[in-house]
Amino acid sequence: MKGNWNFSKESPASPNDLDLKTNPNCIRPETHWWQEVTERVGSDDRLWFSLQLSVERAEELCDAFAGWELSGRFGELITGGALMAPASYTALRIAIAAARDDSEAKPDPMDQMLGTDLLVPPGAYHALQGLVDPGALEITDAGLAVGTKKAPAPIEFGANVVPQSTVPKGAIPRSPVIIAIIDDGIGIANQRFRKAPSETRVEHFLDLSLAGKPTAGGAVDELLGRSWKAEDIDNLLAQYPDDEERVYRALGLIGENADLFPPVTNANGDLPPPPLREAVTHGTHMLDTAAGYDWRTEQEALADRPIIAVQPPLQAADNRSEPWMPLALKRALDWILVKADELSAKINDDKMRLPLIVNCSFSRMAGPQDGWSDVERRIAQFVRTYRAGGPPELCTMVMSASNTLQSRGAARVQVDKNLISLPWRVLPDDKTPSFVQIWLPPQPRDTPQQVRVALRPPGQTTPGMFSVLDRALDWTVGDHVRARLYHQSWSRPADQRRETITIAIRATEDDGAPVPKPVVPAGLWHIDIEPCGELYKPLDIDLHVQRDDAGIFGRGKGRQSYFDDPAYQDIELVGNRPVADGPALRRGGRASVRQEGTLNAYGYGDGTLLIAGYRYSDGEPAAYSSSGAVDLSRRSEGPYQPRLDGPDLAAVTEESPALPGILATGTYSGSVVALNGTSVAAPLTVRALADKIAAGGSVATLKCKIAAAENSGSVPYKNYPPLENPPLREGVGRLPFRSSYRSRT
Repeated sequence: MKGNWNFSKESPASPNDLDLKTNPNCIRPETHWWQEVTERVGSDDRLWFSLQLSVERAEELCDAFAGWELSGRFGELITGGALMAPASYTALRIAIAAARDDSEAKPDPMDQMLGTDLLVPPGAYHALQGLVDPGALEITDAGLAVGTKKAPAPIEFGANVVPQSTVPKGAIPRSPVIIAIIDDGIGIANQRFRKAPSETRVEHFLDLSLAGKPTAGGAVDELLGRSWKAEDIDNLLAQYPDDEERVYRALGLIGENADLFPPVTNANGDLPPPPLREAVTHGTHMLDTAAGYDWRTEQEALADRPIIAVQPPLQAADNRSEPWMPLALKRALDWILVKADELSAKINDDKMRLPLIVNCSFSRMAGPQDGWSDVERRIAQFVRTYRAGGPPELCTMVMSASNTLQSRGAARVQVDKNLISLPWRVLPDDKTPSFVQIWLPPQPRDTPQQVRVALRPPGQTTPGMFSVLDRALDWTVGDHVRARLYHQSWSRPADQRRETITIAIRATEDDGAPVPKPVVPAGLWHIDIEPCGELYKPLDIDLHVQRDDAGIFGRGKGRQSYFDDPAYQDIELVGNRPVADGPALRRGGRASVRQEGTLNAYGYGDGTLLIAGYRYSDGEPAAYSSSGAVDLSRRSEGPYQPRLDGPDLAAVTEESPALPGILATGTYSGSVVALNGTSVAAPLTVRALADKIAAGGSVATLKCKIAAAENSGSVPYKNYPPLENPPLREGVGRLPFRSSYRSRT
């Protein structure tokens, strides 16, 4: 397939008319590319915008939405039809209050920015343009076109701010611990999440796949989503005893009432089956592992583990190459912050904020891995706001370390003088776009462009055009752009920036939509990198393939591409340990493809625990559990210090070689299934951590206890051999295995 390389004639920054040159931080390339290749953007489409604002600007925005300052700088934005979710508005108000009370506020302006999301119609784009001020407002993502058929109703904000619960100072007394979960397919009617036959422990439930259509469950419109309180769920449990499917139908989660937003169809134009129609769902299993109890035999624990649950849109699980998940995670965190604050005031007579642990078993392969992506900044903001100067154990985000150790999705090349070429294998029958991200180390803000990148399609033997900073480079065949390189510069604290190139290509097979879409050839593509002029010193450059697999239950259309370096050797497993000459986590000596640096790219921010996996029978690391990267070259002077030493700790993901996974409930009560992956390690840690905090302990004491057991060689219940590369694979050590189900070993 022959094509031509040219710099984009149109602005690649979506219909808001902001371009890479004037504001290089204005878009996430994955979402913009998704808009283009699916032809989703129309003149009447609304876009999600993710903003980072100074505290003063954030307060002005809230005042404008409340109708107090419509004459101010945000007035045109509001009158033009921009909308904000009620929970996001309230969460931003709480974050502003916490930031103003922070006695240890950081001097760098980037550290003080607060994030939020707006739904913006075309008429408000120009108002956003006028607000772009690097010192006060940064548009980090001109997000998805949601294609609303009709505008959601404006929301009155004046009375929507909940009183902020008192934040405990010093140690937290014994108290209930709120367990929040963000996951796909959560069976909230399952008996494992009840106090009694008609009384749920799910205090609040939000589904971001459902919008606007009234149901019998008393749903509240959450701006392209719907939520329910415990009493709504209780009423349905009493109305439909012993019939959980009827409960889900009444809520609109399955059946004819399901109103997915935006509409999602498969190749035949039909809606995919909702997760709760399946016998096993990821979210139900994870929530049971974290906070499931038998209400008939474990009464003491039931009142101490209230639950807040959020389901992201089906699109987020269906397409894992990042168009939907960042927005879903940020909206979920805003909502959880507000509902946890309300729940604290409801449960505690003295209004003291209850400890909160959030489980999120979603992972990302590509990203800056430095704590400064938009999602990581919002996670850190969420944790910091809920703690509000209180002890660290007041709020913790627990995430899975990822299962990508052997995916060949991470590479490191050193650029000095010569051109370097890295093979990228793109598979046939891939019905979704594929992405690679290239990240350079942090440099002073005024550093000129350091490298340039070219992409060679299969069969092309010489590099084509090379990328230029702040420009988008297109590969066009016929009348369609088939591939694009976004060359950007992203701001970092301490007056630094990071240069990054995102490579986006179309699908290799049409997805079966009524209008055929252009495709690209499958096969071996090549990424060519060379320096721009003479470098002061060699540059270590990280490359990551973005996630594109179909997911645990196979609803997606993607197939995972990978780096196909001939020097890479497949792992030989002996007792689950890699064996070969050279470093234990890098095969082939000169291979660029690595197993180091494969951790979940969402998990590098402050307040996050990353949990790896190990096998219970012999203590070996799980063969898929991702690795950190000990690499001091990525450190910089000043406050910018990314996580480098691997996950925080490890929990069981396999009982034995013959008994993979761990047991928890299926979708419906009474069923038991086994699932594996670091997804189950995270909720196991949530359960152990909740028990520790409820008894007056902390995250630090839990980690210290694990580390002491490892160092003494007396891990509880087992005499495991010493760890190999412990910081990289298993952090401080292995959490003892304890769930509410009997071990099969």
